[in-house]
Amino acid sequence: MEAAVEKHNPRETAVERLARHMGAFMTGFMRMVMLAVMLAPVLLAAILTVDIPVHLFDWIAGDHIASRPSNWLSRGGVIMAMAPLAVILFARKYGGDEASRAVTASWGVAAAAIFAELSILAPSLEDGDLPGVRFTVFFTASAMAAQYMAASAYDISRGGGRWWRAPLYGALLAYGTYALIYFPGVYAGSGVPWINWMIGDFAIKTLFALLFLPVYGFLRKPLKPKGGYGGI
Repeated sequence: MEAAVEKHNPRETAVERLARHMGAFMTGFMRMVMLAVMLAPVLLAAILTVDIPVHLFDWIAGDHIASRPSNWLSRGGVIMAMAPLAVILFARKYGGDEASRAVTASWGVAAAAIFAELSILAPSLEDGDLPGVRFTVFFTASAMAAQYMAASAYDISRGGGRWWRAPLYGALLAYGTYALIYFPGVYAGSGVPWINWMIGDFAIKTLFALLFLPVYGFLRKPLKPKGGYGGI
């Protein structure tokens, strides 16, 4: 049995081959930067408005004040819920691995911007102006995990079946991941009905996922997958 031998274009020199690989690397790197620049403002907007409650859905709970979504749902939380949907669109075009790299890069950009802002505002900050460590850790961890889950679940589900299956699975698994990390991490032991809040949050985010499907359907043709990535 003949050993496998790597074949090269006899007309391509080592320098040309290096240039080709460097070109491919720079193309991928610049694409990742582009995606990160698109996603980072969403993360920043979410982080900066995470303490502003949303009362839009309070009517669902009626007179049950403790169950009103404004107890846990903030403007920043709603904005952050858009990030997994954006990641799904990235994954459709460029694949789940590249979408995940864009998530990592965008969080790096957002962190650098926040640290820069805090260094400027530090002299004027008072106790209570910033969220607690527990909230910050679990809010960040749940949001990041949800975005990685969106990329992975979408990538695994794509390539067959109904066109809506992959984006719906990706969004729902992302929102489920967020809820399972965020609510126990932030509220467990605090005495609030966080399990009810967690269920309510997932129900509201399910509505977001369903409303996303027409948008995804409209963008299917403009965002045709690059070669090598499945999807319909």
